[in-house]
Amino acid sequence: MTTMRQHTSAGAVVTTDVDHPRVLLLDQVRVTGQRQTVAPKGRLEPGESPLAAALREVTEEAGLCDLAYAGYLGQDHYAFTDNDGQPAAKTVDWFLLTTDDPTTSILAGEGFTAARWVDLDQAADVATHPGFAVYLDRASDLLAWRRSTPVPHSRFLDRLVRQAASEASAILADQPGAGVAVCGSGARGDFVNGWSDLDLIGYGLPSEPPTADTRTAALAEALTTMATDLSRQSGVKVSIRCADRHGRDLTCGDSLRSRKLQVALSRIGVDVAVIAGATSPDLHEPDPREPASDSGDRVRVQRDDLIALRDFATAKLTEPAEGDATQRDRIRRTLSAAGSTARIVAANLDPRTPLRLPTVASLLRTRWAGNPMSPVLDGYDAFRRDGARDLQQIAALAERVPDAIDALIALTSSGASSSHATPAG
Repeated sequence: MTTMRQHTSAGAVVTTDVDHPRVLLLDQVRVTGQRQTVAPKGRLEPGESPLAAALREVTEEAGLCDLAYAGYLGQDHYAFTDNDGQPAAKTVDWFLLTTDDPTTSILAGEGFTAARWVDLDQAADVATHPGFAVYLDRASDLLAWRRSTPVPHSRFLDRLVRQAASEASAILADQPGAGVAVCGSGARGDFVNGWSDLDLIGYGLPSEPPTADTRTAALAEALTTMATDLSRQSGVKVSIRCADRHGRDLTCGDSLRSRKLQVALSRIGVDVAVIAGATSPDLHEPDPREPASDSGDRVRVQRDDLIALRDFATAKLTEPAEGDATQRDRIRRTLSAAGSTARIVAANLDPRTPLRLPTVASLLRTRWAGNPMSPVLDGYDAFRRDGARDLQQIAALAERVPDAIDALIALTSSGASSSHATPAG
């Protein structure tokens, strides 16, 4: 039996300004004679991350150099006929990139004949790859979110992600199977300057004795030091949690953070983007040293996580606020607990659902009409969309977080599933 060829690629939805976005599309004639209109994309080179490949392909195929990373749009999977007529399968990681200079220079050597900038709402009709429409829709949602205030794309995020990618690649250069990915708002495309943190995960670090313990600890420490240095240089909190090849959390911390790491690992290719090293975690079988867990254990873990987040939010709200900076951090951490709670529940309801706040609020509202968490998420999203400016208004919203988390704990514990369920409290 012949094994189907597997290709790993990356591409980009490249857009211009937020107010009147246009998308870059390329006309191409393949070696088979087939004519198509596509977005820039191509195969990863050895040792190259999907983000690096996407940036390189846009520059090579369209001549654009003034590019900025703006977010991750997800991973496509499809079968196709290769240039030699043989069947093949491909994965494509799609990124949202922006540019202030739309001047293009076509790479004719690969059959490209023209580059054109198409209005975003017309691009799906022009592009010939039917699956591309999904990623255009996601880009459109992100641009609409930023356009409403507006909140410009963050060039600061672009610089921070690229620096993290470069340094992580150097640290993991001799570690095949290991990588670093960006998650949270830095991947979802709704990063807000002055408010958002940059969250990273490392994965695939060596776990086999006898040298693994020393080598793994050194790699995890190097990645943690990288994040600490980036925080100090940028003024943005940059954090990283690391997992070995069994998916075990290598970073000292509590069970809640370990659980969030596991969720992030499972969402690579959904809304977590690889920026350095291996394209995805090739996790080995569970470590035999770890006890097996059943579905009941997982339910208890989720309930314990939600309780921990409620207690964290309650503790934050009772901390003394000494000055605007302390008050801002207290509110930010409390609302972050609300977002984490809602996302844990949403991912449990639908493991592939996007985890941006509007989507999560809608999913919870559909599941439990009248639940108090959805309005909290709506208000928090509006605050972020407004550039995270009105701290007094959002302070009142933060006070509602512990009760909203309590309501979700009650709903998930009771197993209520009707869209007309009334939340406790």
